[in-house]
Amino acid sequence: MKSNKKMKNNALVIIGDLGYPSGNALSNRAHLYSKSLKETDISPFIINTHSPHKTKQNFRFFDKYEGIPFYYSQKTVQYERKFLTRNLKKIKGIFHTLYIIKRLRKNNSITVLYYSIPFFYEFVYFLFLKFYRIPIAKECNEAPLFIIKEKRNKKLYTFILKHIELRMYDRIIVISDFLNQYYSRFLHQNKILQIPILVDMDRFRITSKNCQLHNEKIITYIGSMVANKDGLNNLIEAIYYVKKHITNFKMQLVGTANENQLQKLKDKVSSLNLTDTIIFLGLKKSSEIPEILSDSDLLVLARPDTNQSKAGFPTKLGEYLASKKPVVITVTGEISKYLKDKENAYLVAPDQIENFANKIIYALNDEDASLIGAKGYEVANNNFNYHLFGKKLGDFLFQSNHII
Repeated sequence: MKSNKKMKNNALVIIGDLGYPSGNALSNRAHLYSKSLKETDISPFIINTHSPHKTKQNFRFFDKYEGIPFYYSQKTVQYERKFLTRNLKKIKGIFHTLYIIKRLRKNNSITVLYYSIPFFYEFVYFLFLKFYRIPIAKECNEAPLFIIKEKRNKKLYTFILKHIELRMYDRIIVISDFLNQYYSRFLHQNKILQIPILVDMDRFRITSKNCQLHNEKIITYIGSMVANKDGLNNLIEAIYYVKKHITNFKMQLVGTANENQLQKLKDKVSSLNLTDTIIFLGLKKSSEIPEILSDSDLLVLARPDTNQSKAGFPTKLGEYLASKKPVVITVTGEISKYLKDKENAYLVAPDQIENFANKIIYALNDEDASLIGAKGYEVANNNFNYHLFGKKLGDFLFQSNHII
């Protein structure tokens, strides 16, 4: 006799403080996870736990972006300025999230992926998900905070991580060898999947409008301006040294920070007499990034030597390389695993400001710069193209699901 039991589809529910579908690195990675899974007939669904947008957006709280359905659990995309109202909405958002998951579970075999949410939220959702036997995965693309900030009592933090936090997850995804090796101390290897930075190569199939009708070269940095995560202070100082040898260039910085941090950077630029050289373009939409990169002559990233850079993997590197433009970058984390100096990028040891400046000068004058940019593109296409990871990700996330 034929069974009347209907086969359920696989669906991944990503729960995160993402602001999706805005174009920050976390949101973009979640989007590429979703696109890669759709190619394997796994249905993605993204739930935003917070509503961070302080300006009007062109999407609703329950909508789709490039075919990926998403939902804001507070039922608004706009940031609530009133403290009490905002926190009441957060509490309601927890129940809205659980309701959506319960609805999705009726017709799907679900795995939930935690992505950049506070531990309190993780624990609340854990109690619900375990009751319904829904597997939980966790995106771990940075080292634990107590390692990054080098806090004392690491043994206590490690104990909590090993015996409390990691026990909530059925599997985790890491972005680097450093994190893979770190978490392998606590979890069996079959519970860990390593996926590097991801990039949608199709976004960068555009023609540059930079016709070089003028003599000025354009150097571009895109990324975080918070603290010194990406070595922005080092980069500004390097530009000061470059300016002593080359004058026909502009440096554009794309990104933002809070008002105080941004003002400190502008003050530094002013103190070095670089106001006419370094331009702050502010935060740009994801759709604007390919053209900005394509119209540049050189792309730069001066990450310092920190625990954060050792464990992480700069997402923007994939986009840099996909633009076919030459890249000057410090050798931190996974960089040397994929790139070689003067072969497919220009590499510099971290925290060596004058050496970084000299490498910029060399790259701007290198007749083979366009060839190096083209070889960098091949590295991105062969290693970071999101199309390469759909099946591997799907098999990992749904390897032991039981249809209930």
